[in-house]
Amino acid sequence: MKIEDKFLKLRNKLKHLNKQYYNSKPSIDDSDYDDLKKQYDFLLSKNPRLKQFDNIGVGTKPSSKFEKFRHFEPMLSLSNSFSLEDTNDFFDKAKNFLKSKNTNHKFNVDCKIDGVSLSLIYKNKNLIKAITRGDGLVGEEITENVIGIKGIPKILNYCKSDFIEIRGEVFFLRADFEKLNNQFEKKNQFSNPRNAASGSLRQLDSKITKDRPLRFIPHGYGKISYEKEFLNFEEFLSFCRKNNFDQTGLSKSYDNLQNLYNYIHEIEKKRFSINFDIDGMVIKLSDLKLQRMLGNTNKFPRWAIAAKFNSQEALTQVEKIELQIGRTGAITPVARLKPINIGGVIVSNATLHNFDEIIRKDIRINDFVWVKRAGDVIPYVSKVDKQKRNKSHKKFIIPKKCLCGSKIIKIKDEAVQRCSAEKNKCKYQNLEVLKHFVSKKAMNIDGLGEKLIEKFINLKLISNKLDIYKLENHKDKIIKLDGFGEKSFLNLINSINDSKFTTLSRYLFSLGLRYLGENNSELISLYFKDKTRFKNFIQSKKLREQLENIDGLGEKAINSFINYFSNKNNLEESFAILDVIEIKEIENNEIILNKSILFTGTLQEMSRDRAKELAKRKGYKIASNVSKNLDILVYGEKSGSKLKKAKDLRINILSEKDFLNLIN
Repeated sequence: MKIEDKFLKLRNKLKHLNKQYYNSKPSIDDSDYDDLKKQYDFLLSKNPRLKQFDNIGVGTKPSSKFEKFRHFEPMLSLSNSFSLEDTNDFFDKAKNFLKSKNTNHKFNVDCKIDGVSLSLIYKNKNLIKAITRGDGLVGEEITENVIGIKGIPKILNYCKSDFIEIRGEVFFLRADFEKLNNQFEKKNQFSNPRNAASGSLRQLDSKITKDRPLRFIPHGYGKISYEKEFLNFEEFLSFCRKNNFDQTGLSKSYDNLQNLYNYIHEIEKKRFSINFDIDGMVIKLSDLKLQRMLGNTNKFPRWAIAAKFNSQEALTQVEKIELQIGRTGAITPVARLKPINIGGVIVSNATLHNFDEIIRKDIRINDFVWVKRAGDVIPYVSKVDKQKRNKSHKKFIIPKKCLCGSKIIKIKDEAVQRCSAEKNKCKYQNLEVLKHFVSKKAMNIDGLGEKLIEKFINLKLISNKLDIYKLENHKDKIIKLDGFGEKSFLNLINSINDSKFTTLSRYLFSLGLRYLGENNSELISLYFKDKTRFKNFIQSKKLREQLENIDGLGEKAINSFINYFSNKNNLEESFAILDVIEIKEIENNEIILNKSILFTGTLQEMSRDRAKELAKRKGYKIASNVSKNLDILVYGEKSGSKLKKAKDLRINILSEKDFLNLIN
């Protein structure tokens, strides 16, 4: 199975399991779910091209059974660390982001409780709302259900804030979970404490929730009216103690990550003697001012990370190494393994990423290899057991040709090797291109999956994207296929016709260009607005100049875009599709008309990333190039050609000090 297929299948399965889990009807064990989620994260981290399909989010959509509530600030998940080195790198990036020379930061570490996230909102010291995490942006209001949960006070006796949001985990002690489960017949029992907590917390009948021995422990806060309520995380914990919130009793503070990790290893050894489930430890910068300065990415805070417990490893044998070809021609070698049980999961393959990885680790067919699941993530070959190697274990010969017979090439500065054939001449690439074109985020042609596309290709009904819109002409052949009939054919044609009414951004994304994911497709579509204007600019000699005027569009995306449309066949097919489909024109009021700003040179007071973050918070769009459309250029030391060009174009130029005055 190709990487993209595997990822999409895994994503859809996780979405389904999330829905099951949040409705208290899990079909798999919690540990199996965790393994699937970690495989998903691993695939995503090792294959950047999969990010365009990453829409699993945090949690799941809130149920219609409860009143929905939009969080004041998103409830994010945590980035994972599997070693002291990972954690050092994470906090080094935080220091670089702040451009901080201070290396004496204080850290807090505490248990990562395996429970259900909950937000408690207090106004004038009184509990007024309780909200589930939901999808991270919108949760469910379950206020009645939390009254009486141990560790949740109704009133905050020691609080200066008029408004404060306390966030934490709802969970069962192991003993309480066992008692609860014993009340049910075996077929109705919960699979683990976390599922029991979710099922108990989200009952429509609040009396059921109140009868179950749930507990709550805070791990942080959200919106707060008085920022000086506590200045560091230790003061936050003291605030919680005074206001009768429960705590783990295992929180500690360190100014040295090595000592902190010694403590993590100590907790790991006795994790099963702790009376509630934990799946790691959470490390945070203690200084809350630093936390606020660092802020968050789209998914994770920059000031906290989850330290996962040690990996599991097992010895197995490589039976063969196969190739997978992606839509951009990327060739990924995959090790097929003799199935082995690692931590309760049967492992039968591992992605080898690229040929250099095979050479570096000297992986041979029939070798015995150690397969590791770092942090219980998807398996990978950590090393070869060369003592078990014999002469019959021959080196893997790096192929010179793709499965289609075309030459394999390696592009400078890329680890991945690629098929040299154009997409339409490599049937493996072409299949992936067509699968992407019909996918949900692209043209969204429901019912036209991989197997059906392959069948249509073999029958020579389609060979390119445009042919999909001509399938109606092949009715006689299609309705005679196994599993097909008049109704199935009509459903397919209706789905194809529905896809004709779309947006320019979807159309651009459907083309499957490298470096042109959803975000870049949206940027280009906002600039060109309609298909007539788009067609005119594509054939313009000033195409590059126009693309460089699009704030946020990088050089790689621009080159990919120009190279694609400079190919006559691509241009003709793309225009032919545009003639078939209807593109919704983007009105001016749909475009965010903010000023653009660009940074150049070395800043002294902060890193460039930090400066960009501050500018975005004030509503500025971050530009990537100097053009006549740029509003402001901020320069630092050793500014080069961008500063000169900005002066020539008479763009508003600010020093770093001027910029700080502007945003403050």
